[in-house]
Amino acid sequence: MKEDGKGATGDSGTDAATILEIFSRIAAIPRCSGNEDGIACFLLDWAENSGFTAEKDAAGNVFISRPGSRGKEALPPVVLQAHMDMVCVAAPGCDHDFAREGIDWYEEDGIIRARRTSLGADNGIGLAIGLHLMEHPGETHPPLQLIATREEETTMRGAASLDPARVTGTTIINLDDEEEGAITTSSAGMMAVAFTFPAHRIRVRGPVSWQTVEVAGGKGGHSGIEAGSGRANALSLLGKLLSGLMAETGCAVTSLTGGERDNVIPGQARACIGLDGAVVKQAVRFIREEGRACREAYHETDPEMRIRIFPATPQDNVFAPDTAAGIVSLLADLPAGVCATDPVIPGLVATSSNPATVREEAGMLTIGLSARSNKDAILTVMGERFRRQGKEAGAAVSIPGVAPAWHYREDSPIREAVVETYRDLFGTTMRLRGLHAGLETAWIAQKIPEADIIALGPDIWEAHTPRESASLPSAGRVCVLLRETLRRCAGVPDI
Repeated sequence: MKEDGKGATGDSGTDAATILEIFSRIAAIPRCSGNEDGIACFLLDWAENSGFTAEKDAAGNVFISRPGSRGKEALPPVVLQAHMDMVCVAAPGCDHDFAREGIDWYEEDGIIRARRTSLGADNGIGLAIGLHLMEHPGETHPPLQLIATREEETTMRGAASLDPARVTGTTIINLDDEEEGAITTSSAGMMAVAFTFPAHRIRVRGPVSWQTVEVAGGKGGHSGIEAGSGRANALSLLGKLLSGLMAETGCAVTSLTGGERDNVIPGQARACIGLDGAVVKQAVRFIREEGRACREAYHETDPEMRIRIFPATPQDNVFAPDTAAGIVSLLADLPAGVCATDPVIPGLVATSSNPATVREEAGMLTIGLSARSNKDAILTVMGERFRRQGKEAGAAVSIPGVAPAWHYREDSPIREAVVETYRDLFGTTMRLRGLHAGLETAWIAQKIPEADIIALGPDIWEAHTPRESASLPSAGRVCVLLRETLRRCAGVPDI
């Protein structure tokens, strides 16, 4: 087993360099949600080469354990937890094959970025920090366990399937946070909803002017973290544009697509429509006027957003009128963005909704939506509302996944220890916050009610977008913080 040759807390610059080396190995492995076998094998091999015990459960989660330092073997273990998968998003026009290719990343002035794709710092940097601490936890530390879960970004299957008997300790530090100097102590629950329409079609008769209506250039972003940012939802805007156009001039719809992932605000969407030649000018004028109004409304949050109408390739068929009306009316009416704010915590989004994707496949068109709330009961109410809306529009509604909320714990020794350690090391007080995003901590807390859990991590910006970036110096400082916290958990006096 490798021993740590550093001092009590280590050097953040050295830690950052090692974290980058580990992240580079992680980033080379394709690991979109549902494709975690490669990264799981890497972790198991890493553990074996490092002399640690490791195992993988039936769900694909990986568990790595290290004994406490000499004389500390019997102390209560501390569990570090991160997830293996990433959100795979490419910039428009980028043909990166996420299933076969790793991430093309680079580092400049301490900031890591990817070329035209998401970086996967969420949660690759957290996983790298966890691996580094397992190998170099300091001279004195309690027993450690690193749990790496799968499918966090989609179904949370890994955390939802976690067997509490495999978790060695009740002090748990989740490494899936994105702001240094903050500790997350609660998170929102999440619900995935699918509205499915039979894509009934009819053949086109007579002359038709075919046009594409496009909403593009939206900033997008994490649908939970950025829920309160006011960013445009391209699918919602497209639904409202088409609904207005149907009322203004009438139109047929032959295709409608948009969005990339359920947990990403859609930044682009488009529809191919058919118009009577006599109303084309009126339709173009309507779309352009609406486009100007939208650009003005979103010029600060989405400065590159554009709405346009342009000629399209002629089509043979269109959605039946009732089908098109149902799809468009539902997309226009579904809530997008903040639904409610927290009545106690200023600025905290309590409930949100994100119409995220539209796909047509095998004769069915499906609208995918994700909703979040810090109260599980509110998600239940929203689910009932979505079922009613879908039924009225002619869609079958399914709710394939619901994740619980994670609630604030009044008594948290690990929270107090980390806050005190950060203040001693860096001279400032950490901020406690609730997060409007789903965290695996909710599932863990539900399965292990006595667990004392916090979430923290280094500075990461614009996760779930091609603009994602992460701070290496921040990762190094988080590592120093955690190493010193582990030393104090082992009963060593404060520095």
